[in-house]
Amino acid sequence: MSARNRAPRVSLLGIYLGGLLCALTFTPSMIPRPWLFQALLAGTTLAAGYGLGMLGLLLWRYLELPVMGQRLRHLIFWPVTLITAGRLGYYFWSSSDWQDESRALVGLPPLEESSYVLLFVVAVACCAVLLALGWLLARAIGLILGLSRRYIGRRYASVLLVAGFLALLVASVDGWLISRMISALDEVQAAIDTEDPEGAVPPSETTRSGGPGSFVAWDGLGYAGKLFVYEGPRGAEIAAFTGRPAKEPIRAYVGLRTSDEPEAAARLALDELIRAGAFERRVLVIASPTGTGWLENDGLAPLEVMLDGDTAIVGVQYSYLPSPMSLILEPDRAGTSARALFNVVHGHWRTLDPATRPALYLFGLSLGSLASENSISFSSIMGDPVQGAVWAGPTFRNPIWRNVASNRAEGSPAWSPVFEDSSLVRVLTPYSDEAGEDMAWGPLRIVYVVNPSDAISYFRESMWLVEPDWFRPPRGPDISDLFQWSPVVSLFQVAIDMQFGAVMPDGHGHNYALRDYARAWASVVGQDDWSDADTERLGPVVRTTVK
Repeated sequence: MSARNRAPRVSLLGIYLGGLLCALTFTPSMIPRPWLFQALLAGTTLAAGYGLGMLGLLLWRYLELPVMGQRLRHLIFWPVTLITAGRLGYYFWSSSDWQDESRALVGLPPLEESSYVLLFVVAVACCAVLLALGWLLARAIGLILGLSRRYIGRRYASVLLVAGFLALLVASVDGWLISRMISALDEVQAAIDTEDPEGAVPPSETTRSGGPGSFVAWDGLGYAGKLFVYEGPRGAEIAAFTGRPAKEPIRAYVGLRTSDEPEAAARLALDELIRAGAFERRVLVIASPTGTGWLENDGLAPLEVMLDGDTAIVGVQYSYLPSPMSLILEPDRAGTSARALFNVVHGHWRTLDPATRPALYLFGLSLGSLASENSISFSSIMGDPVQGAVWAGPTFRNPIWRNVASNRAEGSPAWSPVFEDSSLVRVLTPYSDEAGEDMAWGPLRIVYVVNPSDAISYFRESMWLVEPDWFRPPRGPDISDLFQWSPVVSLFQVAIDMQFGAVMPDGHGHNYALRDYARAWASVVGQDDWSDADTERLGPVVRTTVK
């Protein structure tokens, strides 16, 4: 059969939709994408678009609507194909400049030309595999329909097939499939949680969980807990840095392997704090971890150094799963755990003499910031409030953060909002001086550390139809002006960017810099003598040493 006769068998609508969706994946986004993911995304959207076109054609024919004649199909086949190929070629060629500009803004070098060759090869292979699987599925459905038509009518067979497929899908998703998926993920992550971080050993200090006299065994801390108590500066290192006497910082932690009941874990954490003498320190921090139980060392160690180790930090693990999975599969666990820990620790703290008890602060990064926000109640704020909080990379679901961003002062940019008179909440970015430095703090000090290019903080569900304020100038300095808002498309672009924010260089995407954590804590605890020069020297003392 000639190419002319074969051409109409290809879906023109599928070619157009596939090419359009694939081209859009190459357009600039909030942050640059890894080339391998871009390749898989391009191949998947090309195949998905073509599949949508084929489904549309099948539905059209099923409804017995008039179809395009063969002569017209022959006439427009090659023009549609060439236009689609031209669009894809233009977007693929231009993507190198678009990506390089985005990469430069976040401090990454340009991609090598070989990466684009590999990108093209992987995208084509991915599309081919998916189309082949789609063809096999279509053949299987056709075979089932053919057998069914021998006994019942065509339309009855089609309806029964669709109904059966939907029933099977609902039953699988609602029951067995989701259950098995959660169990499998939990088993994998739980196995990882038993491992020791490379080079990590039980602490020798009595001020750290897992060490001498601790109520929590080393093996009960979990991977993230072991990392937390092993890392961080010791008293001698702090003294060498400051030139002043320093105490051993207290780091208390309870892992899921020790207790998976939030209330019991919280009470054990309180016992650990009391044992270590935490309520005799200058500052006590209730830190809410991310999904796996991880606490950002760079986010907490600066406080320990600037206060000469006169600190105590406590955290409780609530999940084995990474934050995105935990948020979807077990959405209430983070908040439940954070509330239990806050209620127990705050309940004990408020019974102590206000003149001698430590100042109480909150900390959370990403999902941890959401849990930390939700841990405090109106009665606790009004009755005996904490002194402040440092919340980094707040998620788009954080209620207080959304209120701050939505009700910012007129004239303040969306990526660096000023809230009211800055006496309660301030937003710190890598591109701003201390927010509200000329304003007086109130009794409660909250600092958000937010990167302008953090999709997790600035995603909004309404983006499918409404352009967010942060798209408009003045735009965040690390977001390309080439990234333009489009209905529906921008929502998916920012949703995809959320998956890769953590692999950006420090101070971009969802990766927060040591310098910004230090500035935030200095502001929150009122450490006015802390300087930028001090921050520059922090790295060797507090930087994570275990990977």
